[in-house]
Amino acid sequence: MHMYIVLGLLVFMIVMFFTGKVPYGVTTMTCCVVLALTGVFDISTAFSGLANRTTILIASMFTIAYAFGKTSLINRIRAAMDKIKEKSGLAFIIFLFLVTIVLAQLMGRTAIVSIIALFLVSLDDDDEICGSRMVFVAFSVLAAWSLKLPVGLGATASATANAYYEGIINNPDLMLMPTDFFKVSALPAIALTIYALFAWKLIPKNSLNTSNVKEVKKAEAISKRDETIINIVFVVVLLGFIFGSKIGNLMYVIPAAAVLVLIYTKALTTKEAVNSLTGDMVWMIAGVLVMSDAIGKSGVGDLIGNSLLQILGSHPSGTVVLVVFTVVTIVMTTFMSNTGTAAVLTPIAASLSMVAGMDPRGIVLVINIAAIMAIAFPSGSAECALAFAIGQHSPGKLLKYTIPYLLIAVVTLTISASIFFPVYPN
Repeated sequence: MHMYIVLGLLVFMIVMFFTGKVPYGVTTMTCCVVLALTGVFDISTAFSGLANRTTILIASMFTIAYAFGKTSLINRIRAAMDKIKEKSGLAFIIFLFLVTIVLAQLMGRTAIVSIIALFLVSLDDDDEICGSRMVFVAFSVLAAWSLKLPVGLGATASATANAYYEGIINNPDLMLMPTDFFKVSALPAIALTIYALFAWKLIPKNSLNTSNVKEVKKAEAISKRDETIINIVFVVVLLGFIFGSKIGNLMYVIPAAAVLVLIYTKALTTKEAVNSLTGDMVWMIAGVLVMSDAIGKSGVGDLIGNSLLQILGSHPSGTVVLVVFTVVTIVMTTFMSNTGTAAVLTPIAASLSMVAGMDPRGIVLVINIAAIMAIAFPSGSAECALAFAIGQHSPGKLLKYTIPYLLIAVVTLTISASIFFPVYPN
């Protein structure tokens, strides 16, 4: 009976993620409540995700990223871009890419698209290097590089992916390390950046529409004192991740301590901190951790894994497995959010790996990396919709740029994952 209850909750979670009727956090917390009410888990276990070290880390890093976004970095970048554009178009594009890659490690993608749009409002719509082209090409680079380096919000990527499947595969050696995302994504990210550098002229020229990003212009400047405190805190947290292997579990506590420093020094208000700490993503992670544990302990994982194995064959090629999950991820992300897609497919991939003797890490990585690369339609993500809206682009007219981009993503991701984390370990 417990297996049927968990299977039903998994179906419920997938449907709710797909339809988007309620926030993800509400969906996963509903699953936790049902697990407790039906006796599948006791109350402490059903809500253990709220006290999990991964949840604490991610919630704290969201708050620190929010604080860092208030610093004067953005204004300095805008001034530098204006100077470079006057000297060289190619240098301007390269600098735009570099800025995008750096910001991609520090803050949310939707905020970055908004900021980039404000960098580009002064470009002439009739120039080859116009705002509509540059917004979308920068967004495509953002999709390739987002959260890949273990700094800023990027430091949470491996912890988030682990949260999706650690309850199914209880083997610490098969969990992702902070640098694993970069190892597998480096090749596709570089290849896609080179493609974008030479293929940006395939993007149609339109008028830039910044009506959806006015709120960024209204951001109030913070004091020099507060900015200094935020920068120091950010560096300390970064050092904590760099030396994570030496300090152990303290790595998960340092961001929480950093948030307290920001509050006590009034560099961040209590209201701002609480809003960031209790965001929907935090609740979703807490709930997914519990659901992952339920899938592993109830037998649902075995059921899913054996069913997939029958479809793919008793011993499917590692390359086929990686290609299938990469393509399915990109297709699914076109119709539901990248976070929802990763949260749904990762436990399924882990279940397959468990019954087929596969190393789940490569499959989990291609899912979580490819989930951000669905750039062909506005429905791919909130930031994708924003990039389409700002550049006033039509999906059909962009296909000559987006289709090659996605093909390169699938091929390079498969190759890279096969090199670093072969599906069948020796």
